[in-house]
Amino acid sequence: MDVSKTKIELPVASAVITCEGCGVCCTEYSVPPYLDEIDFIPGELQREVYAARLIEDELQAAKRPCIWWDASTHKCIHHDERPNVCREYEVGGELCLEARERLLR
Repeated sequence: MDVSKTKIELPVASAVITCEGCGVCCTEYSVPPYLDEIDFIPGELQREVYAARLIEDELQAAKRPCIWWDASTHKCIHHDERPNVCREYEVGGELCLEARERLLR
């Protein structure tokens, strides 16, 4: 897995209306942060997560966004299978705004 390719450009914090062109929440973790619910996603995706966990320190050090974040669409490529932690980010909600504030400083 190449950890040097993707650079994320973030929208200004005052533009919080939709997720379009954002992906800020996907910069919080380099590897989808599954807990027990990983047992409920397809095996192929479980294997992706487990493989990424082996190089998670390297991904984090390179400040890589989530492995499932698509740089061209700024969206999660496995949105329907995303972890519960990711589901807690409501558009314009507290977690969303806090993440934008942190990353746009």
